[in-house]
Amino acid sequence: MKIRSQNDYVLSGIVLLAAAFILLAVATLTDRGDLSSATLFLSGVACFLTAVFMLSFSRSEPVDTEIASLLPVAGMLNQCRICADLGVRGDAWFIPAPSIEGGVREFIPVQGIEIPGSFPDFSFLTDPGSPGVLLTPAAYPLIEYLERNGGLNIPAEEAGLISGLREICTDVLELAEKVDIEREGDTLVMTVRGYRLYPGCRSIAAESPKCCTMHPCGICSLTACLLARGLSSPWKMEHVCFDDRRSGFSVVFRGLPAPLPTGEGRDSSG
Repeated sequence: MKIRSQNDYVLSGIVLLAAAFILLAVATLTDRGDLSSATLFLSGVACFLTAVFMLSFSRSEPVDTEIASLLPVAGMLNQCRICADLGVRGDAWFIPAPSIEGGVREFIPVQGIEIPGSFPDFSFLTDPGSPGVLLTPAAYPLIEYLERNGGLNIPAEEAGLISGLREICTDVLELAEKVDIEREGDTLVMTVRGYRLYPGCRSIAAESPKCCTMHPCGICSLTACLLARGLSSPWKMEHVCFDDRRSGFSVVFRGLPAPLPTGEGRDSSG
């Protein structure tokens, strides 16, 4: 297997240099001294200068995004498989945790929409009212990193939060070419185009589409965490539709105006 060592800008610069050499060689060898020779000469010079700029200002891409997107696939699938073997069938809720400094927890119910009233310090919740699995969201370490090193400030109003999500996903992290989030009734619909980690995302969905809503990863987990943090209410991802032609997808997030969990620890799990 051979991994391409140059990015698109370097390859384009090399092609332009080759084109400049050919054009200048033709103009020199023919030496017609007319408008055609002048056009060839000017085109060669333009290609050469453009190539120099592209090669000078291009930056290397040490990690191919397709390869990087495949690294967490097995871990995500294993987590979903363990939940399914335990009889857990629900879609994950992303719940703000007041007792944890700026925290968000991911709760996968056995079924239905039951949300625990408190956060224990273990993963398996056996409370008859809300049995399920409690996890740290896949994207939460990234949010902590952005807060610690990038000065991330999460708006508390919906309009500002949606605008901030677009900026984070497209400009700051450059995860996608385009991200649109619109409210439709009591849901928020996120449409992503040109998702750079799409191969890994599609690999997980190919194994089982349920994995996407049971234990979201990547940009979906990031969005759900920020919605829960910013709006201080539980959110879940309940539907996803893929668009292979545009390397994107549409996701439906639904919020729940439910009481937030009140505590954590073994004694608070009931």
